[in-house]
Amino acid sequence: MASSTGSSSPHMVFILIPVIGVIFTLFGPLFSNTDLSSSTIGLLARKQISDIFRVSNRGHVDHEYQVQIFSRDPLIVYIRNFVSSDEIDYLLRVSEDKYEPSKVYSSYDGSLVDNQMRVSESAWMDAKDPVVRSITRRAREFQGWRGRNASVEPLLVQRYHTDGFYNYHFDWDESRTQGNRATTFMSYLVGNCTGGGTNFPFLPQPTDDRWCDVIECDEEGRDGYQGVIFKPVVGSAIFWENFHPNGTGHLGVYHAGLPVRSGMKVGLNIWTWDSVWVKPDEPM
Repeated sequence: MASSTGSSSPHMVFILIPVIGVIFTLFGPLFSNTDLSSSTIGLLARKQISDIFRVSNRGHVDHEYQVQIFSRDPLIVYIRNFVSSDEIDYLLRVSEDKYEPSKVYSSYDGSLVDNQMRVSESAWMDAKDPVVRSITRRAREFQGWRGRNASVEPLLVQRYHTDGFYNYHFDWDESRTQGNRATTFMSYLVGNCTGGGTNFPFLPQPTDDRWCDVIECDEEGRDGYQGVIFKPVVGSAIFWENFHPNGTGHLGVYHAGLPVRSGMKVGLNIWTWDSVWVKPDEPM
């Protein structure tokens, strides 16, 4: 029988390195009189910790964005620079020959063109495309761990010319009993237009005027609409949760793409599908 001591020692060294590193990272000030920073174990521990925190970024293109919580109930997060200028140029180029009239879908009627509900052009992106995969991964990692039954749907680019719009709707399908869209990213690729904002009529207008660079605050910009209107700021994104924790749809995320009065708007939709969502029982 082999000696257990002899076989376990190498493993103990590799286990102790990160453990010791964590201990000295957290409790280093307590050992101020002990100089381990230049010791062999100290250097190895620091390298080990550095490698641990680099693992999640292997193969990723560096991309920084800024996040601000807009609402906690419903959860709505504003993300600046979510899509880079290079990614925008690429998506606009590859989507050009994919556009077709946008359709409205429901489990009852299937997919159909309804110009009373939606006037725009849509282009589905290839999920295997490297740039699309990078954006998809970013959207997935932004949300954290949602379980193995949640997946990001194929990305959709939508183009709105003058008079284009998407009337008020929810992103989840109210007719479904199992499986639904749990979250939404609405990002802007082109915003060279007047009008065309994203309106949440049931959200209260914030009192902090620092939001006025990304939402309409003056009466002319609001144009008589109620609630909150996000401006189509290029590169930015709005993220929101579609459901309450108990699985019921959140009325606060009822929204519309307001009519483009002049120019053109191009948006990018990213939805997360939860295959194990189950429609809650109706209250008695």
